[in-house]
Amino acid sequence: MRRASWALAIVVLFTGCASDPYPLPSGPPHAAQSNPARIGDPTTAVLIYLAIHPGDRVELLGAEPVNTIDGARIRFLLSRPVIHANGDKVIGEALEDLDGAQVAAASASPAFDAYLNTVGIVGELTAQRPGSFEVTSLRLRYRLNGGGEQVREGIDVVWTVCADDPAPIKCAT
Repeated sequence: MRRASWALAIVVLFTGCASDPYPLPSGPPHAAQSNPARIGDPTTAVLIYLAIHPGDRVELLGAEPVNTIDGARIRFLLSRPVIHANGDKVIGEALEDLDGAQVAAASASPAFDAYLNTVGIVGELTAQRPGSFEVTSLRLRYRLNGGGEQVREGIDVVWTVCADDPAPIKCAT
């Protein structure tokens, strides 16, 4: 009986860990964003906010939209937090290649600012024809703490880009 209890506890533990989406967001998207754009001009939006736990290291291997984006080019970038002299904190301003980027979280301390352990996965979409383009979920490939490659899907912000030439004043909803 005691052996069966231990076996059940181990199965529950591993099942719980396997379903944890960390570092991706869990649940449905938390927001939506619409951007009007001119055909051929790139536009960007932060689609996922990754809050890295203190002591963890994430190596980003690549990202792609889960849904098909026909008529537009899309690439994904990493944005680390920027703190301006006036104290404003921004994610989505400083951009770098996502593929191969490594993000390490600082250890927690009494004066620790968790914002510094948050990075953004940014989509950059360039429409090649008039139309409306929507990104509803991303597939992110990464390694956590030097482990094996993992693939998870998720999104914080569902993103719609409405493109024409000239750019529309706003996206119709």
